[in-house]
Amino acid sequence: MIKLLLVEDESVTRKGLMKHIKWHELGVDVVEEAKDGVDGLDAARRILPDIVISDIRMPGMNGIEFTSCIREQFPACQIIYLSGHSDKEYLKAAIRLNAVSYVEKPINIEELQEVIAKAVQLCLENHKFNHINLALSESIPFIRQNIVNGLIHNPIDCAELHRNLHLAGIAFDQCDSYTVSIIVPAYDDAVTNEDKQSCSNRIIEFLDQASNGFTHLAVTKESFHILILSAHKPAYKQDFAAMYHLLSAHVKEHQLRCSEISWVVGSTSSELSGIRSSYEMANGFLKHLFYYDFGNMFYANNKPAAVYALNEEILTSYARLLQELHKDSIIQFTEHLYHMIKTKTGTPVDEVKNLFYRMMRMLIQQGEKHGLQLSSSNHRQEEYDWAMMSKIGTLKQLKDYYLKKVSYIIDGIDNIHSNSRAVLDAKKYIRSHYRDKEISVNMLADHVHLTPTYLSSLFKKETGKTISEYITEVRIERSADLLMEPQAKLYEVADLSGYNDANYFAKTFKKITGMTPTEFRRKHKS
Repeated sequence: MIKLLLVEDESVTRKGLMKHIKWHELGVDVVEEAKDGVDGLDAARRILPDIVISDIRMPGMNGIEFTSCIREQFPACQIIYLSGHSDKEYLKAAIRLNAVSYVEKPINIEELQEVIAKAVQLCLENHKFNHINLALSESIPFIRQNIVNGLIHNPIDCAELHRNLHLAGIAFDQCDSYTVSIIVPAYDDAVTNEDKQSCSNRIIEFLDQASNGFTHLAVTKESFHILILSAHKPAYKQDFAAMYHLLSAHVKEHQLRCSEISWVVGSTSSELSGIRSSYEMANGFLKHLFYYDFGNMFYANNKPAAVYALNEEILTSYARLLQELHKDSIIQFTEHLYHMIKTKTGTPVDEVKNLFYRMMRMLIQQGEKHGLQLSSSNHRQEEYDWAMMSKIGTLKQLKDYYLKKVSYIIDGIDNIHSNSRAVLDAKKYIRSHYRDKEISVNMLADHVHLTPTYLSSLFKKETGKTISEYITEVRIERSADLLMEPQAKLYEVADLSGYNDANYFAKTFKKITGMTPTEFRRKHKS
């Protein structure tokens, strides 16, 4: 759509042009008019014109001042001047502002229409050029991806490579060496894939702009890792380290969603043909990254890595520790295992995770034996535990995750044991002090160092009875023994059993045993 703005202070001229120019035939879709430069600027900001036709001599703001503002705000706008013969002194300014043409008054309609047609054609060519540039700009990430993928995975086609490098605006020097590296950002579980992609894009933008002696071709690969092909002078290691520190500072300064980054650097080659082996070295090192602390730079190599033997003896030793349930011993065992595995970076990661998973399942089973409710009866909990461990990125994170479970479960078991001891102590106290007519829940709670409410709840959960019910049970049990003595009087039995009132004692006795104290004595005497 071509939009044109006509600015002319003479109303007759302006209205005449608006009426007689064949705008649509010339390819102009929208036409606006303004009576001076000030109104013209307001109209221009509203319609964003492709073409401006402006008189030069106007009151207030003349045509040169007006079109200077237009050129500043709309650099691609095509400018046509209308002027009398005496305005030739403005010709230099028109040239400076790169005007399309200069039409003298009185205006020849056909001449002006030819100039407008020329301006429309220039606009269409600009639009086409802009569309091509936009398409090329949008294609550059794909072009870069093709360059990197081609050099890493396919035989080198020099003609295609140079064509793609030219399109991407990249030039390799004949003296350059080449290194492939991989950046691995660390993300929290809450970070979305959209945020991860945004973070990758920001890192790639930084690498594109911060050359520091490098020409970087960076693209996103699976798992939001960033694959980088760097062209540089042969002595590079110190420069790579400097780039790593600059990028880490950039990530923190701009608060990108990745908490930190690890950077794995492959081998260096003086030939393009060596890029593939550089990539294979860097990519092969990723599986060893599990054994290192996150947030560092690593230089990959081809040295064989040692393997730690993950055998059943480890689980046998661990099972013996679980029988004792000493938290410090289990922590010490886990830390020792962690340090032994950490030095053997050739150990398959899945086998390590499987070992820790089996240890956790054994721990959970032990907790459930002691009364902890840790998992459902189906396999969902097991699937969840394995899924959580599968996502963990480093051995240290795996160890820390497991030790949190150890603390939670063993503390839970200790709490159950502590609660059981509290109930046993309360029952023992009741049996020793049942004669005390003032015995109460508060008294028992003070004795076992718990709150009355918690002790009452715990006692009910452990025994199935309230504390009052248990006190009554003990008192009636003891009174039955006393009633077996023929000489014992009822009020004496009541008093020795913890009751102030013999009648109340008799009613309670019958409620519990189904007999009055007299009936009970008669029955057992016979």
